[in-house]
Amino acid sequence: MKKIKWGILSTAKIAETALIPGIKKSKNSILYSVASRDITKAKIFSKKHSIPNFYGSYEELYNDPNVDVIYNPLPNHLHLKSSIKAAKNKKHILIEKPITLKANEVDQLSIISKKNHTIITEAFMVRHHPQWQWIKKNIDNGFVGKIHSISSVFSYNNKDPKNIRNIKKYGGGALYDIGCYPIQISRFISGKEPKKVIGIANLDKNFKTDVLTTGIMDFDSFHSTFTVSTQSCLKQSVTINGSKKTIVIENPFNAMASKKSTIIVYDGSSIYRDDNKIYKIKSSDQYENQVTDFSNYILKKNKVKYGLSDAKKNMKVIDAFFKSIKDKKWIKI
Repeated sequence: MKKIKWGILSTAKIAETALIPGIKKSKNSILYSVASRDITKAKIFSKKHSIPNFYGSYEELYNDPNVDVIYNPLPNHLHLKSSIKAAKNKKHILIEKPITLKANEVDQLSIISKKNHTIITEAFMVRHHPQWQWIKKNIDNGFVGKIHSISSVFSYNNKDPKNIRNIKKYGGGALYDIGCYPIQISRFISGKEPKKVIGIANLDKNFKTDVLTTGIMDFDSFHSTFTVSTQSCLKQSVTINGSKKTIVIENPFNAMASKKSTIIVYDGSSIYRDDNKIYKIKSSDQYENQVTDFSNYILKKNKVKYGLSDAKKNMKVIDAFFKSIKDKKWIKI
């Protein structure tokens, strides 16, 4: 069986902790190479993770004819330029979210992708987890009735001034880093796009990045609200309130590969957790699933489920939130 060879662009932590284990588990993919601007760093990294090939420049990875797919977890502001270079070398690319810093920049990726017949997608791993597929299926079949509201919380505590999430010019801040998830899952499970948004944010006095952001998305038929923070207690949850039932997802975004995920379905008869039905969704590595699905786009020529058109729509919502925060008013999408 032919396997797709993956190259890793940089030695970023997300690659080390999430994508590399996912590639190694995938039955249709091979961890082939890693590139760093520091050859010593690349060598150490490759040895640590048993990667057979390493390079001291990103260009060497772009130019390696044996590499099929490049995973791009570079800082947000470098996604566009580096991915264009990779696509010019006929590489398929999985770009870490957010795919770019502006929605109109996605057009450049679309042009280069079509010209070079390469697949470029945004790395929203949550869409590949069984719990979100279960939720999507049951919402589509009317399990919760009509969606009335979605409420999301996503937070962690990181005050390291050297961390890229806290560097404004690198595309740092809560909205770019984690606010993109409540936006994406709201669009994903509803199959709809918000009509307008309004947001408010608190900025760190030194970093100048948003460290506490709250947003409302108006989908006409329902509202989706979220609060995200980079300087709060670790927390994740999503509540989907329907006309028939309410779904609460306790491990929505960073579900561990080794643990089952928990979904509580409230039927409207009691507000107490123990009086309602608790579902345990099988453990699954959403990064492995993402890698396998991407490789099958190439091997089996499977239809790309969420391509650059979807990525641009998500970025348009993020753009609107930044404008809303600046202008202090509702912004139409």
